[in-house]
Amino acid sequence: MRIGTYIFSGLVLITLVAGGVYLLNPGYYSVTVLGVTINLPVAAWFALAMGLLFLATLLHMVYHGTRSYFKRRRYLDDIEELKDALYWSLLQEPKEHRYRIPQMREGAPLLNVARLQTVGSVSGLSEKLMKALEWVTRIENGEVVDLKEKKIERFLSKENPLLVRNQLNRLQKEKGFAEKVLQARESYDEKVVQEALEILVSKEDLGKLKKFIPFLERKHLYRLLERADRKEEIGLTPDVLETLAEALELECGDYVRIAQTTVRRFTPDENLALFKRLSHKDEKAQNAYLYLLFEYEMVDEANRFLEEHDEREFLPFRAFAVLKNGKHPFKIDDLLDTEIACR
Repeated sequence: MRIGTYIFSGLVLITLVAGGVYLLNPGYYSVTVLGVTINLPVAAWFALAMGLLFLATLLHMVYHGTRSYFKRRRYLDDIEELKDALYWSLLQEPKEHRYRIPQMREGAPLLNVARLQTVGSVSGLSEKLMKALEWVTRIENGEVVDLKEKKIERFLSKENPLLVRNQLNRLQKEKGFAEKVLQARESYDEKVVQEALEILVSKEDLGKLKKFIPFLERKHLYRLLERADRKEEIGLTPDVLETLAEALELECGDYVRIAQTTVRRFTPDENLALFKRLSHKDEKAQNAYLYLLFEYEMVDEANRFLEEHDEREFLPFRAFAVLKNGKHPFKIDDLLDTEIACR
């Protein structure tokens, strides 16, 4: 029964009983308490007794009603907290949630450190959870979801798996996004940054890549050389290669690999001038310079170079020089690969 209805009914009952008693016995009844005599109609004494009982029952109802309200409120609050925990776990960004009901605290906090993966469809969830499921499904299917427009991207860490997957999808679908990623690389997960580099290295020319050279690694250099070997016009020039060599910590084999590509892309004068400069800056480029001298059949120049250095250096090239001096018709590529050339 509602408290308002109970109060109204109780007052009506007290009034009816008091009125009925008064009609049956309109007399008075006196009571002396601590020397004070109270003289009231009999009906009033009935009304007073019923009023006290009514007040007691009313206080009892208010007390237990209040307890029930707060207990129900705790359940409702925990249910909302659980829904929110499910939401963020679906979005792969578990957050701290606190529960007030002991039964909830026995299992629900697991969502504070869990990322949910769905394996099928589900219905009947709240609108908020259904939206989260829709976004997750679309992203896992390779689509791009504008999480910024959904006003949740700022709540996701840059390492968030869902956000990373969405950004990788965007890299594949949106031209120009790779460049944006590299321009603000601190804001993206390393996986996204590396994929952006791979895309630019695989598709763009060195003119566009030049400003990102400090971010490149040796594997990217090899990818560029492979594209040049396929005769793609990637803007390969001696100046760009010199910049790349300065930015990357190249080994002897890397320089020889570059020379194997540039021998087909540059003129002999350009190539030799490039590797002479590189040799002066880094001794590890000397083997590549020797490689070019033999490639261009400049045996005398190669012999002078070898004479200027210790006889224990460049042993594979010295062996090849003996063959060339003996007029054997071998080519440098016939006997020396990048590994042998750097022994």
